[in-house]
Amino acid sequence: MSVSFYLKSLIVLFLTFCLPAQIASSASPNINAESAILMDATTGQILYEKKSNTRSAPASTTKVLTAILAIESGHLNDDVTVSIKAASTPGSSMHLTAGQIISLRELVTGLLLRSGNDAAVAIAEHLAGSVENFVALMNQKAQLLQAFNSHFANPHGLSAPLHYSTAFDLAWITRYALTNPIFATIVNTRETNIDWLDKRGTEHDQHLKNTNKLLWLLEEADGVKTGTTSQAGPCLIASATRGNQQLIAVVLHDHSRWHDSLQLLQYGFSAYELYKYADKNDVLTAIPVEKGLNDAVDAIVDSQANLVVSTADSEHIVVTIDLPEKIKAPVYQGQKIGELVFFVKQQVVKTVDITAGQTIEEETRERIFLLKLLNLFQRLSNWGVL
Repeated sequence: MSVSFYLKSLIVLFLTFCLPAQIASSASPNINAESAILMDATTGQILYEKKSNTRSAPASTTKVLTAILAIESGHLNDDVTVSIKAASTPGSSMHLTAGQIISLRELVTGLLLRSGNDAAVAIAEHLAGSVENFVALMNQKAQLLQAFNSHFANPHGLSAPLHYSTAFDLAWITRYALTNPIFATIVNTRETNIDWLDKRGTEHDQHLKNTNKLLWLLEEADGVKTGTTSQAGPCLIASATRGNQQLIAVVLHDHSRWHDSLQLLQYGFSAYELYKYADKNDVLTAIPVEKGLNDAVDAIVDSQANLVVSTADSEHIVVTIDLPEKIKAPVYQGQKIGELVFFVKQQVVKTVDITAGQTIEEETRERIFLLKLLNLFQRLSNWGVL
């Protein structure tokens, strides 16, 4: 085995056994980052924060938003011709050359693994015609995702006026991005090869290695993105999954980003548990409908019915379903008909609306007559009479 393999193994052993005890305990972490956050990916609950709404330069963590826009464009199989502007973009690079043809999918891979600024510009120009047009799409998407404390001036994260985000917003954007299986797969990739056409026009494989060292340092790590500039300092968005729980940690301007991200993730897993009850749009039961054209209506969970609690409280969760025994027509789809109520130690901590899954019209003589007439026409049509 290579020397580098043994070196990495020693690093993992050091981080596992020699770091301060709070990493493996439920004690609140001591984080060096100027701002930081730990968020549960399923519920969006904040488990730890330090100045998480302070605006900061995000460096290449910007590329999470660039990548998800590219993936959602539906054009990953497009061939992209690299412009002179893209190839000459300073900073971290895929080493693209002007005139090179490469697929959008491979550009996204290079964007996320190698943190290619040149890839970011090539993506922006191909999808929006210019960097400026693409930046407008970025800011529009950020607003749609409710990342209201963010504004982007470029697709790569090099420092610029009015280019800022927060630990919370970056975690929130990442939470959304991780629901996309293509994004989640790429950011969880340690190393890969992509098709490459060099200056001579010769095809060969180009090896890409992820800049996110946490993928080697923590077994459960599954993303996400590094970033470093002189203004932003070292930054990291990290994610990890243990059992049914995925956590997102963000540290900004943090010269101990690997250590601090490990602290945050280990703290989250040891101090908190995810209680999963129901997902959005799950059908809980059917409620009888009085005087309706249909006999029953589905009772639908209106939003995610899951909860993160401290490990100590996990045995004290009670969920009650508040629904009527029957409901009178008319009933309208989306109408609130009840609630799920979460109790922890007999205290209400969360409520989730239960809504009607269908519209059920009131049973009247006119509607019954029209329904019977419609059924008659359908039967006659099936028999070939009409």
